[in-house]
Amino acid sequence: MGKIRHFLLTFDVEDFINSNAIYALQRILEILQKYDLKAIFFITGLMAEKLSTHDQIIDMLKNHEVGYHSSSHSVRPIIPEFTDLKSYKKAFETSLQRETSHINPITGKAEKEGGIYILQDLFSSKKIRAFRAPGTCWTPPHLEALKSLGIKYDFSTNLTYSEPVSYKGLIFYPYTITQQWNGTTYNYECLLSSILRHKLTIFDLHPTLLVNKIEWDSIYYKGNPKKLTTVPKRPKKETQQLFKSFELLIKRINFLRKIKLIETNPSFNVPSKKLSVSRERINECYEKSMQWAINRFNYHPKFIKNHFHEFFQDAIIR
Repeated sequence: MGKIRHFLLTFDVEDFINSNAIYALQRILEILQKYDLKAIFFITGLMAEKLSTHDQIIDMLKNHEVGYHSSSHSVRPIIPEFTDLKSYKKAFETSLQRETSHINPITGKAEKEGGIYILQDLFSSKKIRAFRAPGTCWTPPHLEALKSLGIKYDFSTNLTYSEPVSYKGLIFYPYTITQQWNGTTYNYECLLSSILRHKLTIFDLHPTLLVNKIEWDSIYYKGNPKKLTTVPKRPKKETQQLFKSFELLIKRINFLRKIKLIETNPSFNVPSKKLSVSRERINECYEKSMQWAINRFNYHPKFIKNHFHEFFQDAIIR
């Protein structure tokens, strides 16, 4: 990659319940357009269905890379729940079914065609090649099912912090360094430190958190709700200040681009190293990947650790 550092700005577009999340997404797109910056937008199947009636936003998204963020994010069962099967093959097949289906947000059942197919139809001129798991909580049979649907680049794992690594026909991108931006001095110190230390830095931000006080999916933490309910909105002045902080971030990223310290265009042509890992590293990867399921949903998998070791067995350092 030479001396220039790569910086990827990414967004998780997932809040299909709160209407102001649409407004937040549009404002972000307008700010990026103002400074001619490109990003990757990871969109869920349920959110893709909602966006299908917003032609202006779809047209603006076509100027960026579009990735997949699972069919239904936090609707139960979440990915670790429906892949927590003793049979790796069965977990793969279940993943394939759910990621190509519309998931009922109340019952959690797969009903009709949806998921990644909706995203592929909305952006038919693009290839949906990148994926980030909700909460970066991924499982191997699920990722391999997505690979069969065209996914090649994963943004979920903590396998690498500086440059992409390749394994089993997949490219694993570095772990994100933040999931919220408040414009503090500490935020900027983290940003600059990562850019200087790593060949590739990835930011992951959530449009809904610019306009809402808490996570939109908190209604799912104890199971599927009986009805969909919105979360408390931020005060108008607070939202305006957060957008100002975000625009200032974009201005500074644009400056770093102009002085050629960083390259910001989303590109999947970045060289990757071949993955090799120890058994201890596999365990660390598993534990990090399951934190969201355990901490948010109180779900403790039984078989997924075995899936990790089965998946990575050809990369283990002997």
